[in-house]
Amino acid sequence: MVRREVQSLQALYVAEGGIEWAKVHLQSDYGLSQGEVLFDTGQARISIHRLDGGYRVTSEGHSGLAVRKVEEILQKETGKWIIQSYQELHQ
Repeated sequence: MVRREVQSLQALYVAEGGIEWAKVHLQSDYGLSQGEVLFDTGQARISIHRLDGGYRVTSEGHSGLAVRKVEEILQKETGKWIIQSYQELHQ
């Protein structure tokens, strides 16, 4: 049970790391639509959709058998990302 809980938390952190990866890459590539990042503890698959005045970034984190998915609606104001909404998506 402990291993499963650890992997679940790691998958969440990996998913959030994917969101941060997207924020950095969107600084220079406004047309970015997807990506994948490998971390020591897992990998994140990122999907990016342009919205009116911002982006919807979804990141699915995998660690061991655990999978967690988060979504942020982002808007850039005065050079900084503002999080309009954050939610964990459950399947």
